[in-house]
Amino acid sequence: MPELSAVGIDLGTTYSSLAIVDSNGKPEIVPNAEGERLTPSAVLFDDDGIVVGQIARDAAVRCPDRVVMFIKHQMGNRAWHYTYRNQEHSPTDVSAMILAKLKRDAEQHLGRPLQQAVITVPAYFDDDRRRATRAAGEIAGFQVLGLLNEPTAAAIAFGVERSQREETVLVYDLGGGTFDVTIMHVAREEIRVIATDGDHQLGGKDFDDALIGFVVERFAAEHGFNPTRDLYTAEDLRVRAEKAKRELSLRPKTQVLLRAGDQASTVEVRREQFEALIKVKLDTTLTIVRSALQAAQLAPAQIDRVLLIGGSTRIPAVRALLRQFFGRDPDVSVNPDEAVALGAGLMAARKALEIAPEEVAAPVAEKIGGLQITDVTSHSVGIEAVVPGTQQRVNSILIPRNSPIPVEVAKEFLTTDPGQRAIKVTIYQGESPVPDLCNPIGEFVLAGLPPGRPAGCKVRVTVACTTDGVISVTALDIETGKQTTTQVSYRVGPSAEQVSAKQRWLRANPVV
Repeated sequence: MPELSAVGIDLGTTYSSLAIVDSNGKPEIVPNAEGERLTPSAVLFDDDGIVVGQIARDAAVRCPDRVVMFIKHQMGNRAWHYTYRNQEHSPTDVSAMILAKLKRDAEQHLGRPLQQAVITVPAYFDDDRRRATRAAGEIAGFQVLGLLNEPTAAAIAFGVERSQREETVLVYDLGGGTFDVTIMHVAREEIRVIATDGDHQLGGKDFDDALIGFVVERFAAEHGFNPTRDLYTAEDLRVRAEKAKRELSLRPKTQVLLRAGDQASTVEVRREQFEALIKVKLDTTLTIVRSALQAAQLAPAQIDRVLLIGGSTRIPAVRALLRQFFGRDPDVSVNPDEAVALGAGLMAARKALEIAPEEVAAPVAEKIGGLQITDVTSHSVGIEAVVPGTQQRVNSILIPRNSPIPVEVAKEFLTTDPGQRAIKVTIYQGESPVPDLCNPIGEFVLAGLPPGRPAGCKVRVTVACTTDGVISVTALDIETGKQTTTQVSYRVGPSAEQVSAKQRWLRANPVV
């Protein structure tokens, strides 16, 4: 019976995991080399080599300057890099190291090569971050079959395994570093996203930071100095704060021991104190929930099920907040840590079935062959234009947020200057009509136009968004029929040559 080489990967802020569909069509988490189902998204740049996972996470206390964590926060950030062995490594490169660890461990466990992957991303990731994630997968040695929004992945795992009737489901995804809310219709063989919203800089790390601030304040009041000025103390406190946060989900109070220099404090934290510390952040998630409901034109009572994913949804205050808002208990039937990877595994099997059906076992084809998925854009996409008769720049939106994908939209624009020989097209993601308030994701030039033309010649710009949420743009000069032939010069993400070079480097410097 054929065995799949396509896997699904949840590339998380704090933990990552890999899943594959077995020959009976059931998605399963593949354990790492340490026998764990979740791998900490931590990378240790050691003298002897690169180490990913729990060893790296533990090393952050003794050598914090050599450990990178929470790299997902930096995806798409052109300014960030880590220098190791005289070479700079971008967030994409570090993410590739995490993916390479997952790939190597899963191959060893399953005893066969794993060549293809579907990788999940927060629904609210923009084009920059999506391209960076795809490039990370390629550097790690995968053929990336697609990117999948994390809430959609969780809904796939829920719908395929559990859903017996069509429901309107709100997925509340609060992970280690990102927050998404997605509203969708879910049935056993159909998932149709209606609206999505989120914040890619809000998650469990913010709750850790709030708890750290509380403990530091108590320590400083007792001893008269800030203990986190020492990097080693700060990392040790982060570990203790995360442990305390988990304990407070199970117990009404806990204690955090903090040592700095020759001083020490044991700080008691009660659950109600912790809930007060994170209330502003939780209220922000509820504001985003309301925004998504408004975009979907639905009232809370019209939501049949609130599905929780992401480890931070275990916090009792999160569940109480949603219970009060929706008037019912949220659904906790899926494992919040594993649902995303399991759904990605199912999507990977579906992609493999499309590419080479003869290589997919019949039970797998029967289970997921009829699965239909429709997602939406998380951000509006537009191009820079000028208001006729003025010099005012505007972001002319062509694809509104929450448009079903794939989608392609064309719009005609007029040249602004007589004798214009070239047209620069700048692409933005964002909701504001003001370009400077949006995210510029790329640009290109339609050049070689004939001389002597008057202003007001028509140019048709076509913007397309794939099922991965990745943007492409072309421009056509209607009078001459000239069309752009160069690729968009994206502002983030390595070129094909750079990807190949990073692949060679990673092969020469394998992760463990």
